[in-house]
Amino acid sequence: MKYTNLSVSKICIMIIFVNSQIFVMADSLTMAHGWSVNPKGGIPAIQEAISMMKEKVAAPDFIVVYYTANYGDNHIHAELRRQFPEAKLFGMNVYRGVFSSDGLHLGDGGSLAIMGYQGSDFSFGVSVKKLDTGTDVIATTKEAVKDAVKDAGMETTDAPAVVLLGTAKGSEDTIIEGLNSVLPKSVSLVGGTACDNDYRPGYVFDRDSLVKPGVVVGLIYSKKKIGASFYAGFIGKKKSGKITSGNGRLLAEIDGRPAQQVYREWAHGHFDDIDASQESVMVMSSSVCPLAKAIRLPNGKLRYIAVRPWKFNPDGSMNMGGDIHNGEMIYFVEGNNRVLKKRAGVVAKNALIDGKIKIKDIAGGIHIYCGGAANVLGFGEDGETTAMVSQIKDVLGEKPFIGAFTAGEQGDIKDYGFFHGNLMSSMVIFSE
Repeated sequence: MKYTNLSVSKICIMIIFVNSQIFVMADSLTMAHGWSVNPKGGIPAIQEAISMMKEKVAAPDFIVVYYTANYGDNHIHAELRRQFPEAKLFGMNVYRGVFSSDGLHLGDGGSLAIMGYQGSDFSFGVSVKKLDTGTDVIATTKEAVKDAVKDAGMETTDAPAVVLLGTAKGSEDTIIEGLNSVLPKSVSLVGGTACDNDYRPGYVFDRDSLVKPGVVVGLIYSKKKIGASFYAGFIGKKKSGKITSGNGRLLAEIDGRPAQQVYREWAHGHFDDIDASQESVMVMSSSVCPLAKAIRLPNGKLRYIAVRPWKFNPDGSMNMGGDIHNGEMIYFVEGNNRVLKKRAGVVAKNALIDGKIKIKDIAGGIHIYCGGAANVLGFGEDGETTAMVSQIKDVLGEKPFIGAFTAGEQGDIKDYGFFHGNLMSSMVIFSE
């Protein structure tokens, strides 16, 4: 493979392209995963995961890596480069743990999961840019796409099938705006926000660079069947209003009234135990009844993109997990633990339907799941996050997949473009 050296500027975006159009003959795609909860982290952990992956894929062309923060970032990156000098890498920090077709993986020191791809019907391009204060994120996103196209040996006129994305916290909507400006609305997107265990910005990396804060983007092109899905599972309760004051991540008023007051009324006492009259208060219980933006589909139904209010302020405003704008409609939606648990399987099924893929033909998959939703389900022995992972396995059977918990999720609605949301799931499934 030919690689393009990537310069590290003030913004970090990683982009990966896969396209089978440059190949005359197509070999079957083979995917294999590995994982580790080795308390030593770093080299011992990544070596364990690599050893597992090599049982099926010894010389991957492309490797996706999800791993918890402070688990030996530099050592993990260096060891992957040492063992696979020709492979292209897509990596990012994730929240608290990872999961795979073998189950939920939580370690006292951390955990990681990898997925290796091998097959001549794919080409990969990777670009990384660093995100610093004051950077033009949209322009840098476009630059990253251009660099990734070149790295893959493709042309900007070639449309990818799938985008793999790892965003920087707080810049997700702007990155999405950049992607929407240069990529067709027919392209699928599966991504999440890189973070540490306190939801602070995490590292992302490609083969040549490891940066924080940053964004990693992957564009996948192939003639093979690939399916993707982006889903929240929440139900609208016919409660909505117009944003009359607010912009970016701060929502101040709905229909001319303090946003927090309206939200509390819509929630029918759900937040009565939260007193934000004197100081700002983090609100974790909004995971089951967030607000949402909506897309009206041709059949008249609304497709919700959840936007979580995560902090109540004394002035009646709320801090949001995604961008909102004056004049937009905002909707109250609801769910519960059962919905949060079962939607992982729904996302997997929808991805199969989207790609028209039969279970026997599955090569593997990648799943992104909201860290806040997983917290609601519970990570402990009595928690239901393990059952959530089982929902995916029930759909895919023994086929390999890996997944991660993130501080925000990105996906697409076919023919409407890319979106950033909260408390959501996204998944891509590849056919052999």
